[in-house]
Formats: sequence, structure tokens, C-alpha cells
Amino acid sequence: MTFQSADSAVEKRPAPRLSRLLGYAGLLPFLAGALYLTAAAFRLVDAQFAAFATLALIVYGAVILSFLGGVRWGIAVASARAEAGVFGWSVMPSLGGWVAVLLPPSWGLLMLACGFLLQGGWDLHAGEKGTLPQWYVRLRRRLTVVVVASLLVAAGSLLILLAR
Repeated sequence: MTFQSADSAVEKRPAPRLSRLLGYAGLLPFLAGALYLTAAAFRLVDAQFAAFATLALIVYGAVILSFLGGVRWGIAVASARAEAGVFGWSVMPSLGGWVAVLLPPSWGLLMLACGFLLQGGWDLHAGEKGTLPQWYVRLRRRLTVVVVASLLVAAGSLLILLAR
């Protein structure tokens, strides 16, 4: 299955409205977790919920990373020419997310950030090959930047909290 088209208008069409809405709404838990942990690290709010916020952020990140692997699995299933390796690689985000949940929290957040970077790179590469629609690649690029930044800010804030 290829998503490339000779028609440049197809390549430049925006992401479907619902995809954008759900994608951007999906950033809220990442942003809220990073914001709370940062505020707690700088003593702007009580840190009593820091452990819960960290766990919630890690579990949510693992679920979303797993979802992204599932997207790639689904595209491979729909393709008549899917490469066998795509199926194997598409389960890696789920496994990486699971390991991130088991790690100490700071390491789990960092592992998730790496997982989202790797998944984002894979999506960019697939977009260049034409196996993902360009609107999806553009949307994923924007979402990945915010997710990775949020996870890194949360990890740094958690380290500050733990150093107290």
C-alpha cells in the first residue's frame, strides 16, 4: 500500500479534523503531567501527588506508544505488500512501553522519550517511502515534539524533586 500521489494537492491536504482534534487532545495528559511535576519541583504546588502524577504519565505514555505501534501493525495488515519486518518492529513500541513502566520512574520517562523519538523517526522514514499518508507524518511530527519535550521536562523535574 502506498500513499504517494502524483497530485501534490493530495500530499498537502491537512489531517482530517477528528484526527487533529484527538491527536492534540491526547497531548493534554503529557502537558499536565509535565506541568504538575515542574510546579512541584519548584515548590509552586504541593508535591504530595508527584508519585501518582509520575505513574499516570508513564502509564499513559506507554499506552500511547503501544497505540502508535498498533497503527503501524494495522497499516501492514492492510497492505498487500507488507514487509515481514514491519510486523516485528510494530510490536516494539508496546514492549518498550511495558519496560518503561517497570523501570525506576526517571528512567521510565527517559525510555518513553526515546521510544517516541524512535517511533517518530520510523514514521518520518515511512512517509518518505510513501507507506504513510503525508498528513499523518506532519501531524505525528508536531505531536512527537510536544510529547518528547513533556517527557524530558517531567524527567528533569522528577530528578529535582528526588534530590530534595
